[in-house]
Amino acid sequence: MSAADLAAIIAAVTSLVAVAALTVVLLRTARVLREATAALADVRTRAVADLDAAAGAVHEAAGEVARVAEILDAAEAISSRVDGASRAAYVALSRPVIKTAAAATGAQRAARRLRGRE
Repeated sequence: MSAADLAAIIAAVTSLVAVAALTVVLLRTARVLREATAALADVRTRAVADLDAAAGAVHEAAGEVARVAEILDAAEAISSRVDGASRAAYVALSRPVIKTAAAATGAQRAARRLRGRE
């Protein structure tokens, strides 16, 4: 066997080892790619379900916000009515009460003067 034959055999064995190593790497890469694809499909399925649930929750929350807005509007209307009624009661009752208090104070002073106490 000559040096050229030995070099050819070494090159052939080296090539076979390299091809075998590359085949192993390629097979592992393909397996990882299949697992990643399956995981991605699982994540996509769960994400769609979670997104549907979130959309339902947002829709429900929007309905609650609308309901609370109606309640606040009603509370504002009641507040303005009560405010108007209290103003009307104040205007209607304040003058007579002040006049009654003044008359009572005047009657007390007059009674004291009539009794001789000042």
